[in-house]
Amino acid sequence: MAKLVAIRQHSSSMRLIALQFLTLAAIGTVAPFINLYLSEAGFSGTAIGTLLSVGSVLALVLTPLLNRLADKLMLHRRLYMSYLFGVTVALTIFATTRIELLLIFAMLLFEVTVSPSMTLGMQLTMTKLGDRAKDLLGQIRSFAALGFASASLLAGQLFTIGGFSLIFWVGAIFSVFSIQMSTIFPPKPKAKPKNDDAPLAKRNPAFYALVASQFFVMMGLRNQFAFIFIFLSQDLNISTADIGLWAALLAGLEIPFFVLMDKIMPKFPARWVYIVGMLGMAVFMFLLGTTQSLFVLFLLFLFRGVIWPSLHLSSFMVVSEASDPRNVATNQAILQVTVPSIAILLTGSGFGWVFDNLGAQAFFALCGIMCVIAAIIVIAAQRWFEQSVTIPQTA
Repeated sequence: MAKLVAIRQHSSSMRLIALQFLTLAAIGTVAPFINLYLSEAGFSGTAIGTLLSVGSVLALVLTPLLNRLADKLMLHRRLYMSYLFGVTVALTIFATTRIELLLIFAMLLFEVTVSPSMTLGMQLTMTKLGDRAKDLLGQIRSFAALGFASASLLAGQLFTIGGFSLIFWVGAIFSVFSIQMSTIFPPKPKAKPKNDDAPLAKRNPAFYALVASQFFVMMGLRNQFAFIFIFLSQDLNISTADIGLWAALLAGLEIPFFVLMDKIMPKFPARWVYIVGMLGMAVFMFLLGTTQSLFVLFLLFLFRGVIWPSLHLSSFMVVSEASDPRNVATNQAILQVTVPSIAILLTGSGFGWVFDNLGAQAFFALCGIMCVIAAIIVIAAQRWFEQSVTIPQTA
């Protein structure tokens, strides 16, 4: 609680909290329903998987180019606001039309902007917090989970009142507020870095193990999330109006454990928390595909609420531990945007086919196997993680 009071006393922290809440509220309002909406509009699981793959191609090409341009011109806040604007446009299209080509465009625009916005927003938040990031990031991030949970709960009621269209309109409104709140970040740093001519930092071999691990874990996580709410609707017969309640539960159970992670993370190497998180998510996926009971589903969501914060936060911290300070931001972008984009690009259609033709149990088991493989890779690379990064001295 003392740390939470410290957050409130900081002049800009409340705006950071509001930004985290609003950005995830925008996503939480619509994320559980987009694929359900597309499915109702006649898109098959294979088609949805293909759209995810194409969106990943575009993100894979555009995100590094845009981030490099932002690095060169020091316009990270403007890029972040542009991503949020893209999310707003996509949701507005979803709210106003059922024309297939426009829905495809909206889906691709959403895929190109939402993930990069979350990653860049997290990096800007960590930069804003500075040395306090490791102690406060979990608490700050817990408000994002609260935003997702609250909005998902609201979305179920919105669907009852106005269907999919109202859900997307409210998501777009949250996104507009997020754009305004993002002015918490400075337009430009006060001074550009002066070590542009310094030698390029060599990457710790552990980073390459993380790349391989992240490829497999994101293959499982991204495909799992793409179909979990379709599974709840089609296999467990949960009504569309109640999907929001379950989505809120999914995120709401994370909140206390995000706060708790601020005490746990400093006590253990991030890589071990990362491993535990991956194996825990694998267990969640293996069991999810077999459940037919809503009570068991609740218990699984509770288990996931414990596991997901450890995986999410450690995925950022482990990159920092394995990176030279001169390339940590680039490494974060590679691990959090580029690698997941490649994973979904290469596997989205195939996983969609598995869901359509082999059923939910085989689908979620396959997702879980990917997480196990990811954990094995990090375990096998322990020697690399123990190597320190040598930082050349610069004048």
